[in-house]
Amino acid sequence: MYEIGVVAAVIIALGEFAKIYVDAKYIPLLSMVLGIVAGIVYIPHETIADGVFVGILTGLAACKLYDVGVKPLVVRKE
Repeated sequence: MYEIGVVAAVIIALGEFAKIYVDAKYIPLLSMVLGIVAGIVYIPHETIADGVFVGILTGLAACKLYDVGVKPLVVRKE
């Protein structure tokens, strides 16, 4: 039941670790590939297509979820 949340957290951690070795513009692609692999291998699914789809969603959600949390809020001063 909690597999997707755990997989998203692991993808976030691996993406942050990969920033040491890979240019930052390739991290979303890496997250998507890791999500596809996890969707096929780890996350429960009925068909391979379901696993790939859930993996794509998990990888991209992990990438964008972390980006939203990292960016600071800009406060306008009038």
